[in-house]
Amino acid sequence: MVRALVASTHPGPSFAVAALAGILAWGFQVPWQVALVVVAAVLMNQFSVGLSNDAIDLVRDRESGRTDKPLVRGDISPVSVWVAAAMLGVASLGVSWFVHPGVFVAQMIFLVAGWTYNLGLKASVFSALAYAVGFGALPAVVSFAAIPALAPPWWVVVIGSGLGVAAHFGNVVPDRETDQAHGVTGLPQLLTAKTVAVSLSVLVVAMATVLVVGAGGGSLVASVPAAAIATGLAIAGGTLALRRPASGGAFRASIAAALVLALGLAMALVMGG
Repeated sequence: MVRALVASTHPGPSFAVAALAGILAWGFQVPWQVALVVVAAVLMNQFSVGLSNDAIDLVRDRESGRTDKPLVRGDISPVSVWVAAAMLGVASLGVSWFVHPGVFVAQMIFLVAGWTYNLGLKASVFSALAYAVGFGALPAVVSFAAIPALAPPWWVVVIGSGLGVAAHFGNVVPDRETDQAHGVTGLPQLLTAKTVAVSLSVLVVAMATVLVVGAGGGSLVASVPAAAIATGLAIAGGTLALRRPASGGAFRASIAAALVLALGLAMALVMGG
C-alpha cells in the first residue's frame, strides 16, 4: 500500500518542483536548516496535489484505461488517498507557518491553486491560471524564509508564473486527445496541437528573456548561459510536441528548462545580493 501511495503522489513532477524550491533557497540565501524545512513543505504540498488529482480523476482514468495508476488497478483505496492528500496538505501549511507567516500565505496560495485546478479549473479555459498563480507564489514561499524575510523581485515572480504555464502545456501534450474525448477542455486542449507546441517554446524563451533583463547587467555571466540553454531545451521540447505528441518528451524538456532557468536565476540573485 505504501508503494502504491507513493506512486500516486506523482513523484517525478513533485520532486522537480521541490528541486526548484531548493535552488531558489540557495539564491535567496536561506539558511540550510530552514531551506530543508521549506523544501520538505513544498514536497508535501505537491504530494497532496498529486494525490488529490488521482482521487478526483479516478472515474475518468478508469474509462481511459489508465492502468499505470495504482487507484485504477485497485492497489490502494480512494479513502486512503483522500486522507493522505488532506494530511499532507495540512502538514505543508503547518510547517510553513512555523517558518514565517509569509511562507504560510504563499504556500496556501500554491496549494489552493493546485487543488482548484484538480477540482475543475483544469476543464476550463482558465486552466493555465492555476499554474500561473501557483508557481508565481513559489518564489515567495522561499524568499519569506530568508533572513531577513523579503518579497521576491517582480521578475522572479514572472518567471515562476511563466514556467508554471509552460509546464502545464507540456504536461497536457501526451494526453491532449484523451482529455478532449472525456470533456477535459482546458486551455491547451482548446488550442491546436501546433499552437500548444509553439506556445510551449515561446513561453520558455520569453522567461529566458525576462531572466536576462530582470537580473541586470551585473549578472549576465549567469543569466545569459542559462537563458541560452533553456532556449535550446524549449525549442527541442516544442519540436518533440509537434513530431511525437504521444511522448512525454515535451514535458521533460520544459522541466529541464525550468531547472536551468532557476539555476541561472539563483546565481543572479547571489551575485546581486
